[in-house]
Amino acid sequence: MKVPLFDISATHIDLYEKFETVFHDFIRSGNFILNEDVRQFEENFAKANGSKYALGVSSGTDALLVALLTLDIKPGDEILCPSFTFFATASTVARLGAIPIWVDVHKEDFSIDLQDAQQKISEKTKAIIPVHLFGQSCDAEALIQFSQKHQLKIIEDVAQAQGAQSHHRKTGTWGDINAFSFFPTKNLGGFGDAGMITTNDETLFERAQCIRVHGAPKRYEHVYLGGNFRIDSIQAALLNLKLPYLEDVITIRRMNAQLYQSYLKDVKNIVLPQERPDSYHTWNQFTIRVQHQQRDALKMFLEAQDIGCAVYYPKTLDQQVALRTLSSDKGKPTINAHVLASEVLSLPIYPGLKPEQIEFVCEQIHRFFKENAKGTF
Repeated sequence: MKVPLFDISATHIDLYEKFETVFHDFIRSGNFILNEDVRQFEENFAKANGSKYALGVSSGTDALLVALLTLDIKPGDEILCPSFTFFATASTVARLGAIPIWVDVHKEDFSIDLQDAQQKISEKTKAIIPVHLFGQSCDAEALIQFSQKHQLKIIEDVAQAQGAQSHHRKTGTWGDINAFSFFPTKNLGGFGDAGMITTNDETLFERAQCIRVHGAPKRYEHVYLGGNFRIDSIQAALLNLKLPYLEDVITIRRMNAQLYQSYLKDVKNIVLPQERPDSYHTWNQFTIRVQHQQRDALKMFLEAQDIGCAVYYPKTLDQQVALRTLSSDKGKPTINAHVLASEVLSLPIYPGLKPEQIEFVCEQIHRFFKENAKGTF
């Protein structure tokens, strides 16, 4: 049985005719840049997410970059970043000449460790970027208290966790300015690259609007050094069509996660991901931890059975060549992050995945450890 890591056709099978209608109407409109589709999507997204303002941009990476520019992050400023996350979280900081300061994460839920962050604050620290990794929100109340205590701005990285909650607070509603991604594999996936910024601060929203179009509040008057960060109007139109189905998508992902939890609960050599009691997990990834240095062997075994799986992420960001000389861990290595990089393995969990496919994946995981224990693999 073949089980891909992600099957985009399976997630869209019921919407193809509606997509075709939207595309047909868009092509004939002749209005392709920041049109009414963009305005409608931004308004609907803000309402659905519970944010005052939403601003469509060209990608999740650009959402982070615009957020940093909007907060006027300057060369030499220090930004607290988890070292176990995707490259864009910190590369956008370094691109501005600011310094990513590596913070460790909790092994249980992959969220930023505020005790480690506490040790790494200096007079140059301006902001913290909590990453809601794999679909679960960081602890909203703890982060708000931490940022207020140290007078830091919060940029929520919501690329993987749209719809997640912590203490009944939705991701992207409690940071100062927040970044979403609509990469095709996300819970709300687009048809290429696109992203969104949310904020409850009118001043930040108006500044981000300018930065999105070359720093210009009106044509040919450039107040800030911005760029071309506009969301494509066709992306906005198609995403607006998908937005009402987001909760259904998350519900299916949660059901798939429950099946994995049930089938794999007795496997001794893996650690299953958990949903914290105070949170609502959206399961953008189902990421297990494979112990005793067996992760790579399990990955190879599953791939040999036509089962898609992936390692997010095989290196921590402090190990990335491009960031080594531009960042710092303040002499305190991010130990948990390094352990996770050697253990994590993500399994298929997308909507459209059949229960029998999940069962097959779990059977093969059981088989691997049974054969490996006997020394036959």
